[in-house]
Amino acid sequence: MKIKFLLLLSLLFSSSVLTAQNFKAKLYAGAAGSQVSGDELSGFNKGSALFGLGVTYPLKSTSAVSLQLYYLQKGSSKPNNLDQGDVTTYLMRLNYIESTISYDFSLSRKIYLRTGPSIGYLVSSKEENQDGILGNRTNFSPIDISLMGAIGYPFSNSWNFEFGYLQSLLAIREHGSGETYYLNKGQYNSVITFTLVKTFGNKTEKSE
Repeated sequence: MKIKFLLLLSLLFSSSVLTAQNFKAKLYAGAAGSQVSGDELSGFNKGSALFGLGVTYPLKSTSAVSLQLYYLQKGSSKPNNLDQGDVTTYLMRLNYIESTISYDFSLSRKIYLRTGPSIGYLVSSKEENQDGILGNRTNFSPIDISLMGAIGYPFSNSWNFEFGYLQSLLAIREHGSGETYYLNKGQYNSVITFTLVKTFGNKTEKSE
């Protein structure tokens, strides 16, 4: 099932690239910090790399629609603090293939914003503490539906820097107790990203 889903995402992405009349191809590489609400920890302490590819369809001179497909690791982490006598550790590692559709618009020549929905497919997960792998835990949802926002700064004709944020809209799993409270239905991913974007230009352009 996982392989079929990933193949479908790749096919949809490739089809978009091949049929586009006017597009720019992009590569993404960067770092992310994440946390999970409801795990009794705080701070974006789980670090990871992110990388992927995308295409952008210009709508006007100041707006566009973009599609991204990338790998992103989410979760949370607590290292020990031996200086304070705390030997406990915790790690939640959630590996996602993320697909994002965004509306991009320029605020000025040097600042642009992107926002839109993002769907992450959970490829694998791991949860452990200082004693080893944690068992008998509530299963994670295979899909993480999030809202994404990013602010970007182009520092050359083909390189941009983006600072982004993703927030789960639906719980990635229930609380261990099974309790809910109004909109708090369980645990939610929150992720900040720092990304370098390489743009390869418009392949439909013809040299004169």
